[in-house]
Amino acid sequence: MHTRRSLLVRVTAVVVTSGLLSAAGGSVWPFLILYLHFSRHISTPLAGTIVATEGFATLGGALIGGVLVDRFGARNTAITGTAAEVFGYLLVFLARSAPLFFAASLVFGFSNLRYSARNVATSNALPPNLPATKFFSYDFMASNAGFAIGTLTGGLLINLHRSSTFLHLLVIGMVCSVLATAAFTLLPDDRHVSEHPTEPSYREALHDPRLRRYLAFTVLLSFTSYASFDTGIPALVGIALHQPPQVIAIGFVINPILIVLLQRPIYGLVKRLGFRRTLRLTAMLFGVAWLVLMATAFSHTTAIVLIALASFAALFGFAEMCYSPIRTPVLLALAPERLRGRYFGLSQFSRAIANVIGPVTATEAVGHGLSYLWLGGLFALGSLNAASANRLGHQVEAAHDAGSTESGSGSASPANVRPILPNLPTEE
Repeated sequence: MHTRRSLLVRVTAVVVTSGLLSAAGGSVWPFLILYLHFSRHISTPLAGTIVATEGFATLGGALIGGVLVDRFGARNTAITGTAAEVFGYLLVFLARSAPLFFAASLVFGFSNLRYSARNVATSNALPPNLPATKFFSYDFMASNAGFAIGTLTGGLLINLHRSSTFLHLLVIGMVCSVLATAAFTLLPDDRHVSEHPTEPSYREALHDPRLRRYLAFTVLLSFTSYASFDTGIPALVGIALHQPPQVIAIGFVINPILIVLLQRPIYGLVKRLGFRRTLRLTAMLFGVAWLVLMATAFSHTTAIVLIALASFAALFGFAEMCYSPIRTPVLLALAPERLRGRYFGLSQFSRAIANVIGPVTATEAVGHGLSYLWLGGLFALGSLNAASANRLGHQVEAAHDAGSTESGSGSASPANVRPILPNLPTEE
């Protein structure tokens, strides 16, 4: 039996190593498309397709990961994912041609199954009296602190005319992945044998109408957030606007710095706003943020680009801070324990759909001079999702007011009833 202090030490180790992993990723992934284009002489559309391949592999990895979580436990699945990430870093390090980069993207896509497994594993290991909303809010802050340090480091060190600088950072990424794998082994083994007469399935999970609405929301949200951010911003700024990597790094680093500084007060704001208002605000801010980058249409000077990037990063970061405390706890609350892996697998699958299409759309638009049509489209998607968020919020809050939610199998016995949104009041 683990003590409260022991559990706190173990989940802290996961948070710290995840921060290191974010730092390693931040130092290379925002500049990957530039490395492919300038150092390996791969065209912008093809480079975007390589990046999108990771999202394609994530689709399959997410569904496989959901099965692994339910059958072998979240901790063991997270270990598998980080071990695969070590191999992915090695492949990128060795790759010199497009086929090998495609292979590396496939491995990284599969390794992404660790994200959902990590959230389930740490939530299962949280000590008593530590609310999940609070933990994931601070965990998000720590990851962004690491990303800020990594992005600034990568922007300052990477020389696009000397590929060795990028390769050295890949080695650091491999080391951080090994440390994260070791940290997951410290968590309690959460593998359990279900007493339910039927095996869990994705079909059973999809019978839950709340989950279906949540998945539709996350698809649109992903299009206007990371699916377009990670590749679209470097392509827009570094290729279309002809700015150096340092400008991208400065713009990127503003986002996590603001998150580190403001996550705590924003968490308090979210608690006051309630679930429904928070969802609407998140969706709308992600859309509006992309509209801010239209300012670069009037001037391509470094000063204007930096101002636009800083404003974009501030709005984007505010949206992230609003969403981070509620995303995982809401899904945890919706998911019956025996279907938890399936729920998280479907959630990651929905985000991966956007990760397949987003990078291709961004690089195709940039490569063909349609950047501003792309930016306007993201704003429109954000507005559409804000309307969708209102309906989702009503449905979840109604279940919260009732004090219970049905399990994915459709029954509502005391044994499987759980609150929708613990530790977060709904709006009046």
